[in-house]
Amino acid sequence: MIRLSKPVKLLEWGEGTNTLNQIWTEIGQGRVVSERTKNGLTTLTIQLSKGLEKKNPRDNSIKVAQQGEGLTGRSDSWGEVAMGQLRSVESGGTVVVIEIPAATKVDRRH
Repeated sequence: MIRLSKPVKLLEWGEGTNTLNQIWTEIGQGRVVSERTKNGLTTLTIQLSKGLEKKNPRDNSIKVAQQGEGLTGRSDSWGEVAMGQLRSVESGGTVVVIEIPAATKVDRRH
C-alpha cells in the first residue's frame, strides 16, 4: 500500500543486469504530491528533494519503496510498495510522473 504521508524512494533496474544478478539502484528520494487512479492505472507525481539520477536509459522500470513497508512489521527498512514506468521528468529533474498499471492500494490519510 502506498502511504501518501510517507517519503518515497525511487529505484531503477541496473544497467546490464538480468534476473540472475538483479541490481536495483536508488535514483531519488522525495514525497508524493499527487495521485490519480483512472481505469485501473495509478499515476503518481513525486517531488524529489534532489534531481533524478537516472543511469539506465534503456529501461524505464521504476520501483517505489517506502520506509516501514518491508516484510517485517514495524521495521525501519525500506520496502517495495509499487512497480511502474517512468512517464515524464519535469522541472529540471525534480518532479517525476510514474504510471503504475497494476492494482494499487493508496492510503490517503495524513
